[in-house]
Amino acid sequence: MSITSAMYTGVTGLLANADGMNVIGNNLANVNTIGFKSGRIEFSDMLSTSVTNSYSASQVGRGTQIQKIDNMFTQSSFATTEVVTDLAITGNSFFAMKDPSQTAPIDQSAALLSKAGAFRLDSNLYLTNADGYQVLDTQGNPIQFSDNAQNIQAAAQNYNTGGTIATAIADITTDINSIQTVINLMPTGSVSQTNAQALLDATAKALGIDSTGTTVIPAPTDGTGATTKNAVLQASQTGSTAKDAHTSLLSAYAALQAAATAAATVVSAATITGMNTELNGDTAASLSGYAAVSKQQGLAFGSISKIDSNGLITYKGQDGLSSFFYNASGQQGIPNTTSNSLTAQRLALITPADSSALEKVGGSLYKATLKAGVPTAAFTTTSNSANGTSEKISSNSLEQSNVDMAAQMVQMIVTQRAYSANSKTITTSDQMTQDVLNLVR
Repeated sequence: MSITSAMYTGVTGLLANADGMNVIGNNLANVNTIGFKSGRIEFSDMLSTSVTNSYSASQVGRGTQIQKIDNMFTQSSFATTEVVTDLAITGNSFFAMKDPSQTAPIDQSAALLSKAGAFRLDSNLYLTNADGYQVLDTQGNPIQFSDNAQNIQAAAQNYNTGGTIATAIADITTDINSIQTVINLMPTGSVSQTNAQALLDATAKALGIDSTGTTVIPAPTDGTGATTKNAVLQASQTGSTAKDAHTSLLSAYAALQAAATAAATVVSAATITGMNTELNGDTAASLSGYAAVSKQQGLAFGSISKIDSNGLITYKGQDGLSSFFYNASGQQGIPNTTSNSLTAQRLALITPADSSALEKVGGSLYKATLKAGVPTAAFTTTSNSANGTSEKISSNSLEQSNVDMAAQMVQMIVTQRAYSANSKTITTSDQMTQDVLNLVR
């Protein structure tokens, strides 16, 4: 072995420990990264050179090399949050996600894995992480809740055109015309005529109809007034203010009855009775229509209320009262019953055979490798659900980084000293080479 070989041996130590410092630096940089798992560098010696003599065979080492950088998947502590979709896993499992561009359903081996469970709903009601990767259910599909928009629209349209609001407004318009005719026969300028006319005009204005029952007043430009005929119809069509539309009709009918009562000297009892009959019928029809719209609104997603330890998701409907289990991607939920809790799809978990063989892809995500032992089979409720005991999901919680700052600082000191020692090997070899050169004068 030459003296220069010792220099190269020192170089291997410099390079290996420089990479070791990079690993330590990365750990410390991610000390506050949710779900981060620290790395640990492992060294091994390089192939030695054999030195033989007549008595024995010996080997001289030629330096060190990086054997492996392990990800340390030790369980870290949980931080409590106020967000129900903040999730942490007790055990060796990972959340399963996919890129939005991937076609669903996907196999388990195609999923991206993560311990970081800070999830939110996007504008399309997909459950995603901060980078937009979609969280998967136990069918390998992205978890997406249903806004039930088509059924709500259909119920609202039926409410408007199917004999409820439309019929009620038509009946009121007929009554307005009838009462106007009677008011016109009252003594001109009398108090009774003036009061009756004022009440009738107020009723007509509330529905956007003039005193003849023919002219429609334009709806408010902001569409929120619900005080004209067009606004009432608009409110019923959207389904979001169907109850307000119904209330407006009842108020209008009350004013109409008051006008009829004020003109009682010339309005027959039969007319009053007929108006009351219409009121009762239209009210019943309107309430029935409103109930149909409310039912469809209740089936629409409102907010996630609970995520169980086994990944079962419970959410409230748009009405804030109805409660459902997440059923399948993009579909309406199923009623919150004990029997349904056994069949509903859940938030999926994947448990690799060897987590240390997973490959980091950034964003606190990992992808499967052959050595990791992630199944290539499709997702199933049986194999991809948390068991609620050894593998358990905690809602309103986030798993912290498992980086131990004290241990990393000690390792940094050791690595720094090792680097310095190897650099000393190089400088000492240089001095020895210089001594050899100095032999020639």
